[in-house]
Amino acid sequence: MYTAQVIFHIHDAQKKDEQIELISYLYSTWQRRGHVLGSNYPLAMRNSNIEIYVSTPEQDSLSQKYNDELLSNIFEQFQGIYLGQPVVTILSGEPLSQNVCQCNDFSEFILYTNYLDLALPLKCKKCFNSIPYYKLSNFTEDEYISFKFWQDNYEACDSLHINSSVGERFAHHQLVSIDSQLTKDGLDVCKKIEEVTGIKTYYYLYKYTARSRKKELGRKCPQCHGEWLLDEPLHDQFDFECKKCGLLSNIGWEKR
Repeated sequence: MYTAQVIFHIHDAQKKDEQIELISYLYSTWQRRGHVLGSNYPLAMRNSNIEIYVSTPEQDSLSQKYNDELLSNIFEQFQGIYLGQPVVTILSGEPLSQNVCQCNDFSEFILYTNYLDLALPLKCKKCFNSIPYYKLSNFTEDEYISFKFWQDNYEACDSLHINSSVGERFAHHQLVSIDSQLTKDGLDVCKKIEEVTGIKTYYYLYKYTARSRKKELGRKCPQCHGEWLLDEPLHDQFDFECKKCGLLSNIGWEKR
C-alpha cells in the first residue's frame, strides 16, 4: 500500500464547488474499483490547487491505463469546469500494510475482509494477498456498487460483533449463518466474480463460538452437509474448505 498526493490545478476558482464535487465523484469511483483504499481523504486548497491525499494498493494504481469508460468520462468533464488533470506523486510506501498479489496468474479467489482490514476484500487463494478489481475484467457500475455495499456491511457487522455491545447478536448471526442476508449477498458477489472472470471464488464463513474442539473438527459444510475439514490449515486461517459450495471456514476461535 502507498500514500499518494494528487494535485488538481484550478484554472477558474469561480467553479470551486463543482470542482470539489467532481473530485469527490472521482474518488468514490476510484474506490469502488480498488484504485484507492478507505472511505475518507484529506483535502486542501493552496496555490490555485486542490490537493488530496490517498492510499493506493500499488504505485501505479491511479495510472490512466486502468481507466474504464466511466473513469474516462469523468476525466473528460475536467476541462469544462476549468480543472486540470490530476498530477500523482507517490509519497511513500506503508510498511505495515498488506501486499498486492504478484502471482503470474490467478487460479482461485477468496472473498475475505474484517473491520480492521484496509486492503481490498478479493484475495488470491494461492498467496492470500489482495487483488484490485481494476486488474480484472471490467464489471458494471451496479456490480462495483454491490461489491462495495457487501464490504461495508461485512465490516460494520464485524465491528459490532467485536465491540460486544450494541447489535452484537444480530451481527454475529450475519457473519456466521449460511442463511443470513450478509452471507447471501457475499455469495452473490462471489458468483458474479466467477461469471465475469471464469475464476472460482470462495466465500469465508466466520466461526467464533465453539462447544469443543472435537465437535468443531466434526462439523460438516453448512450448505451441502459434506466433509470439508482440511488436512492442514490454509494460510493459517481456514480449517475447512468445500469445493462444491465454494465455502471456507475456521475452527471456532474459542477452541482453535
